[in-house]
Amino acid sequence: MPVTTIADLQIVPSKFTAYTLERTTEKSMLVKSGIVTSDPTVSQIINGTPKGGNLITMPFYNPLSGEDEVFGEEEIGVDKITTDNEVATLLVRQKAWGDTDLSKVFGGTDPINAIANLIADWWNEREQAIMLAVLKGILDPATGALKEHVLDVSGASGTDAIIGVDNTLDAKQLMGDAYDKLGMVFMHSATYTQLQKQQQIETEYDSDLKIKIDYYLGYQVVVDDGMPYDAESKTFMTYFLGKGVFARDDGMPAGLVGTETDRNKRKAENILINRRALVLHPLGVSWNPSAQMDNGKKYASNNNLSTPANWIRKKALKNIPIVALKHKIASSSTSVPVTPTLGELTVQSVEGSESGQTKITVSPEKADGNSYKYKVAASPTMPTYGQTCTSGYTAWDGTSEIAATTGQKIVVVEVDASNKAVAAGMADVTAKA
Repeated sequence: MPVTTIADLQIVPSKFTAYTLERTTEKSMLVKSGIVTSDPTVSQIINGTPKGGNLITMPFYNPLSGEDEVFGEEEIGVDKITTDNEVATLLVRQKAWGDTDLSKVFGGTDPINAIANLIADWWNEREQAIMLAVLKGILDPATGALKEHVLDVSGASGTDAIIGVDNTLDAKQLMGDAYDKLGMVFMHSATYTQLQKQQQIETEYDSDLKIKIDYYLGYQVVVDDGMPYDAESKTFMTYFLGKGVFARDDGMPAGLVGTETDRNKRKAENILINRRALVLHPLGVSWNPSAQMDNGKKYASNNNLSTPANWIRKKALKNIPIVALKHKIASSSTSVPVTPTLGELTVQSVEGSESGQTKITVSPEKADGNSYKYKVAASPTMPTYGQTCTSGYTAWDGTSEIAATTGQKIVVVEVDASNKAVAAGMADVTAKA
């Protein structure tokens, strides 16, 4: 039977981009939960943003203030309605897939629809990672814009340090009489298991969505092992969020192409490229316009989003339904199994000293006993944590120039003594002509 490839599909870029965005929204857990809200005006602003522009201004009315007046014959005082604005950072992300990445869907009757569904699922996972990066930044207990909304019980003695009903209610109380704005809780799987042991997780079946939904004290549960966990102190962060607390909007800045197909003739490899320009912004907090982006990029990375100094609180705390509980799940003598995640390397490529060479720099530096591997391709894939990086990778000493061609991409991986990936990063290659 002949094999279908990306090159065989009749992909109309503009329609495929719109369809992918529509499917992403339809399948989004964040949208279904009501945590995010959309504003067509923001999408229009994104569409009107020139390529390279990265700030979106979002004005809002300040709450009305002042005391009422007793009716009388004297002239009534008139207060002004004042405004302010938040700044959101425009996120532009992209991903390329080859035939091998999407091969499992080519045998179906509607491969384009199947590919769009796969891509929508992938983007939804990335949106959740973006949201967690933002929450990590604004809820940093020491310097975060919402540090007053963090309850830290991790230093308490005995069971007082372990998440439970009492300290969850204490965290809710940080919202004061606006506590009822909270509606969803993000937690680590180990936290979820601890609450199951306490018999605090309730499961309901949603007949409309045809899925099971977990609740903890009335809060809808989302489990994600990307939640902050400190292995040394064995402390976890659990986030409580309110309805509509994040703005989520898509658009396409002038000059940015949402979907493209390409072919690497030398490797007989067909490629599908998909890009998104979006805002996923916590309302009540503003992006710091002076924030410095990683690797000289125009747009923020998840690392930039998780940096506390890049956020400024703009509204009163009661008007921002975001709360965090820092806690443990067991006594200090208990080992907690946690799924490790791949570390992030910042990789930079500049012209090398000779034709066809590029000079690579990587930060942060590798740990003692570890080494580097790399691969260069038109659309290389990143490894997963613990993946053995031998086949397809080349050893690198961290300083030697690398043979490559401008326009390719390079993936640099930090591996342990067993050649298993612990951190990785990717960059566009700039080689000397």
